[in-house]
Amino acid sequence: MLSDLLYRIHALLHRDRMETDLQEELQDHVEREAQKHGAAGMAADEAMRRAKMTLGGIDQVRQQTREARGLQWMEDVLQDLRYGLRVLAKNPAFAIVTALTLALGVGACTAIFSVVNAVLIRSLPYGNAERLVNVFTPNPHMGDVPAEAWGPSYADFFDLQRQMHSFATMAAFEPASYSSVTERKAVRLGAARVDGWFFSTLQSSPELGRVIDVADDAPGRHVMVISHGLWQSMFGGRRDVLGKSLRLNGVSYEVIGVMPTAFAYPHETDFPPGVLGKIGQTDLWIPLALSPQQKADRDNFTANVIARLRPGVTVREAQSEMSALMLSLDLLHVGSMRGFGAYVKVFRDSAVGPVRRLMWLLLGSVSLVLLIACGNAANLLLARAAARTHELGVRATLGAARGRIVRQMLTESLLLGLGGGCIGIALAYVCLRGLLLLSPGNIPRLEEATIDGRVLCFAFATAVVTSVAAGILPALLASRVNLLVYLKGAGSRGAVGNHLRSGLIVGQVALVVILLGGAGLLLRSYVKVEGVQTGFSAATVSMDVQVDAKYRTREQITAFYRELLEKVQQIPGGSAAGLTNALPLSHSENVSGFFVEGYANQKEQLVSDRYVTPRYFEAMDIPVVAGRAFDDGDAEKRPLVVMINEAFAKRYFGGRNPVGLRMKTSGPDNPWRTVVGIVHSVQEKSLEAAPTPEVYEPLLQTANDTDGEVSLVVRSVLSSDQVIAFARAALRAVDPDLAFGNVQTMGALVTQATAERRFQTTLLTVFAAMAMLLGIVGIYGLLAYSVRQRTAEIGLRMALGASRMDVVAAVLIEGLRMAVQGLCIGIAVCLAMGRVLAASLYGVSAHDPVTLTTVPALLLVFTVVACVVPAYRAARVDPGSALRYE
Repeated sequence: MLSDLLYRIHALLHRDRMETDLQEELQDHVEREAQKHGAAGMAADEAMRRAKMTLGGIDQVRQQTREARGLQWMEDVLQDLRYGLRVLAKNPAFAIVTALTLALGVGACTAIFSVVNAVLIRSLPYGNAERLVNVFTPNPHMGDVPAEAWGPSYADFFDLQRQMHSFATMAAFEPASYSSVTERKAVRLGAARVDGWFFSTLQSSPELGRVIDVADDAPGRHVMVISHGLWQSMFGGRRDVLGKSLRLNGVSYEVIGVMPTAFAYPHETDFPPGVLGKIGQTDLWIPLALSPQQKADRDNFTANVIARLRPGVTVREAQSEMSALMLSLDLLHVGSMRGFGAYVKVFRDSAVGPVRRLMWLLLGSVSLVLLIACGNAANLLLARAAARTHELGVRATLGAARGRIVRQMLTESLLLGLGGGCIGIALAYVCLRGLLLLSPGNIPRLEEATIDGRVLCFAFATAVVTSVAAGILPALLASRVNLLVYLKGAGSRGAVGNHLRSGLIVGQVALVVILLGGAGLLLRSYVKVEGVQTGFSAATVSMDVQVDAKYRTREQITAFYRELLEKVQQIPGGSAAGLTNALPLSHSENVSGFFVEGYANQKEQLVSDRYVTPRYFEAMDIPVVAGRAFDDGDAEKRPLVVMINEAFAKRYFGGRNPVGLRMKTSGPDNPWRTVVGIVHSVQEKSLEAAPTPEVYEPLLQTANDTDGEVSLVVRSVLSSDQVIAFARAALRAVDPDLAFGNVQTMGALVTQATAERRFQTTLLTVFAAMAMLLGIVGIYGLLAYSVRQRTAEIGLRMALGASRMDVVAAVLIEGLRMAVQGLCIGIAVCLAMGRVLAASLYGVSAHDPVTLTTVPALLLVFTVVACVVPAYRAARVDPGSALRYE
């Protein structure tokens, strides 16, 4: 029996050599046969051909051998699959737990990757989008204003368009909003005023009709292209929409085209906050139609410019050419408006630049969750391999090669991984819906995230890689069966990779600590941000209205503002109402240079300059701390007046009383203004930055200096819904062609200001909770298996006098030892990587002692909880039964 077994092992090990010898022997026979034919007078080539035909030929033999091997390989794979399915079916609890563990990691990773795919990877819906760039003219003398906020003046734009050789085309556009009356109801629509090169620069074609061209870009041309969404909602998707009319701010525009679903440029998220104002989504496009005076304006930097690089031209080359041109164009500006440069930025980077770091942070965090899930699966497979030592020993004894055993175990791991991947994709669908509900609103194309073909390929690739990574070490260790030892009877039971399993748990705990530490720091930052006092009432209702497309002169605009305020202030409940050109936290303030009387003024002093009506501060519940607020007569009073906030008074007036002193904004013709009041500083720009100096000017005194869009603010004892209804009725009474947009409470605006921080904090907290769950389950699983494996040892110790408390303490110490080791590694990594999260923190240090003490305490508590059940089972081991079993 033993000799037969050894012969089979020898035959398996020398199978390749035997096939080589067989082919050499066949070659020898063919050559002898060819010699016979040659001796009979046959040509050498014909003799060899006849010999191969007679004996079948070496090539045919090789082909038959290859085919036999291929069939054998396919048969082996199918056999491995069938056997793996039978093994897993016999252990459903193990298969389900392992598959779910992998599914949790794969599902979370797939959901985040779908977002990264939509935001960073997926192609933009424009022709050759990689050749598109944005063009800016930043001025370093204008303080911390983002470079993207400075588009060229129109005079500079047309000069660049004529002189730039690096660009094939250049186009300009401006965001706008319009009111449209349909079925006796006015609605606000996001719009863009575009020039004749806009669509050709983007290389975007309409779904129906045509786009705006150069011939349309002229004053008096009232045509428009509408979005696919507006076509469906307002025109019912009718194919005869071309030629239909739509009234915008009382002016009729003809529909000439409909854009595809994917086209929505520009969108607010395509630029940093505040650059495009409050455009939101674009519903329609109308001609820019500049007048000759606007085309010649060199000091009004309102253009947003996109360009397409010529083939072969790099961004760096375009940047160099534009920089050289701007040096000469800058000299054409008035002295105080010089210093503008050139900035050519890759089109995609304008949108995704501000959120790229967030995307990689989320993907990196969820990858740690996947690693922890992979470690848990590896531990389960190691435990399973240890329990199968007897089975694997029998297979090795019967002649199974080590490679075949490894392949069989990897097949089982792949089956688990693919099952987990399928469940993970279903989880990813659910997670993605939750992600979209949590959307902060400033992540470009986040709403386009979906489980498409690329994401499915990523999910299955992740499942395969994870299952192989989890299964390769258990397979290699389990396949190392010592045949001689097993034949002597020592292989019936054994441990596989005890130290490796403990090491995996330590690594998992370290990863859990890293995630918990990061989530803890972000959570504490978010709580501190939520606790910031804004300085204004959260109950105040705000709503925007655009008037510049209908009212042109200062007299018309001022009359409209007065009548609207008069109507709104008749709302029952003692309402206070006001107008402003820029709400707090709206990223839409103006920046001006200024001079203060009696102060050592510097050339590059900048201040946020806002325009408000008299009762604005009352409506916002912003207290006046000194002097007085504006009154109704300030619009006609001379000298002109101004109000400042406490931050401005402290920085530029020092110990002096500002009331009665003078200041002015920079400009050769700007008049001096007398300070009549000081208001409490509010969080105007951000909740996370200290209040900055602010200047307030009477809106009715400078109505034509604004961009035509103002915000109405109303504070009343009535509910916000009632206030909104009354305000809309008041606007209809004043002008039925106009409608409010961005209707919300100031509390909702504050919520929007914290949306991105809430988004990343929520996700990292969820990832940390998942990691904690997986880590604790891993510790529990290892200890439970260890107790089962050491039943005889525990029984012997108890038989020799160990108490049940000694056994419980031993199990607890084993679990806590792994947790403490992982804690030390994780905290060390957290301390070393503090700078990674430093830019995302507010009010806490990257080495925050509260977080660094809370995380270990929390983890140790959960570790003890995970150890309780295994320790209890160990303490209940009966010494007699354990020894009799052994």
